Amino acid sequence: MNSALAIQDLNIWFGTDVGVRRAEFHVVKNVNLELAPGERLGLVGESGSGKTTTILAAMGLLTSNAEVSGRIILDRKDILRDGELSVAPHRWKDIAMVFQGAMSAFNPVKTIGWQIAEAMQVHGVARGVAMSRRIGELLELVGIPADHASRFPHQFSGGMRQRAMIAMALACEPKVLLADEPTTALDVMVQDQVMKLLVRLSKELNLALILVTHDLAVVAQSCHRAAVMLKGEVIEQGRVADLYHRPKHEYTRKLFDATPDVFAAAQAPRRVSTPPSEVPQNAPLLDVRGLSVSYLRSRTFGDMVRGRPAEAPVAVDDVSLRVKRGEMVALVGQSGSGKTTTLQAVLGMIRPRGGSIQINGRDVTSLTSRQWRPLRRQVQMIYQDPYESLDLRYRVRSTVEEPLRVHGIGATAKERETLVSAALDRVGLTPVQRYLGRFPHELSGGQRQRVAIAAAIVLKPELLLADEPVSMLDVSVRAGVLELLNELRADSRMGILMITHDLSTAANYADRVAVMHQGRIVEEGDAATVVRSPRAPYTRALLASIPHPDPDRSGFGDSAA
Repeated sequence: MNSALAIQDLNIWFGTDVGVRRAEFHVVKNVNLELAPGERLGLVGESGSGKTTTILAAMGLLTSNAEVSGRIILDRKDILRDGELSVAPHRWKDIAMVFQGAMSAFNPVKTIGWQIAEAMQVHGVARGVAMSRRIGELLELVGIPADHASRFPHQFSGGMRQRAMIAMALACEPKVLLADEPTTALDVMVQDQVMKLLVRLSKELNLALILVTHDLAVVAQSCHRAAVMLKGEVIEQGRVADLYHRPKHEYTRKLFDATPDVFAAAQAPRRVSTPPSEVPQNAPLLDVRGLSVSYLRSRTFGDMVRGRPAEAPVAVDDVSLRVKRGEMVALVGQSGSGKTTTLQAVLGMIRPRGGSIQINGRDVTSLTSRQWRPLRRQVQMIYQDPYESLDLRYRVRSTVEEPLRVHGIGATAKERETLVSAALDRVGLTPVQRYLGRFPHELSGGQRQRVAIAAAIVLKPELLLADEPVSMLDVSVRAGVLELLNELRADSRMGILMITHDLSTAANYADRVAVMHQGRIVEEGDAATVVRSPRAPYTRALLASIPHPDPDRSGFGDSAA
């Protein structure tokens, strides 16, 4: 094979001081990968498997406490031989990287154009007028108008920032591009656009691409081959179709099985379901009617001079939805569609402009914070990112116990500990004693989200609001958390309103789906019916954007062909 990049027998250790001794952690073990020009390879595995560490080694961006052995061959040279001195001349020029969080990867006080120019200046690729022309060409190549070069990162949407990051990576015309979770936290339609862009650039520029991801469906529709990593080792690699149809390792099959298939969900029963006869048909637990929310924009100096009133952009427009006891309803839509604003209005965090919200038959539309407090026992929230929603200073015991203290439940510490232990046991964190004393940073992402769920259910609420509860988790972890939520509502008859941008998740786990676009609900119905026979053009567009785990199904522009 005429290799664009070859990784041979790569081993990486990280040293750390533990007490008075030095400990070493072997995080990448005998990894071998080879990539031809124009080839796309998916590097797949859960968090902590060594994927990102492997590609950071190829970029020469490992921290100073890393020890590396093996060879990384780029342009027929071993760039590991002399450490940083060997890698630096190739970085951005021959091999470039698209980082996971585009907002954190960009300098917020420098324009996009300035940051694209920086790499070109270092390698002397272009200067002056030629550089300005090249920046405009790069932005247009990734679908951004050339005049946007003078804008700052915060003035771009998430998808545009990721496109700008790709433009910056291509500035010096590298032969190899490493993309580290380039679509994580992007909604499915933006993910579809970014992946189509990467595939198109790979074809047009004969660019070798390594795509690091935990989502096998994305790999199936965009890559020629895949390598599966587990605990620092590549346990299986080959053509994506072979891995899908004939996986040799059980872990590979588990990854595919954990990937939601929206089309199969429309034909088969959901993983946990409530028989329709068991869902009460009387008054709903949550009844939202004609809800409207707008945000008043501050008047500018120009507005005051011209006598113009402040504008009030509408975030939620005439939204109506219901959640019954024992039912899960998914509110689906892309970023900015008004989903989270609707949830905030239901929680009493913002005051609606119009409409009504009833919980258990009580109108809560205009309640004050003081009036809302006793209702908090009935309505609880699970947030998107468990690492941000949990107090890093609190142990698990204190995190789950806090709602009990706030609402005066449990006369003694022993009574509260019993309730805390029962909640942790219910969410699958057993044996409970192993977790009570841990801090959030000592838990995996899935465990942190289970702690957040335990803190929410310890009060035994009747209504649970979940804002993108699994979007930050690995595919293999998502299924467990979603099945837990479904079991909770089936066992305790609580109603769940779940926000998601993933129609696959909604189809597999929700009873009903409400599709939201530009502040309005454009379609609502039984989950299987909405997927099988979508009426709204926006719903059809959402479905068309979902990658399929079967590589033989059409995907990102027939990308893997």
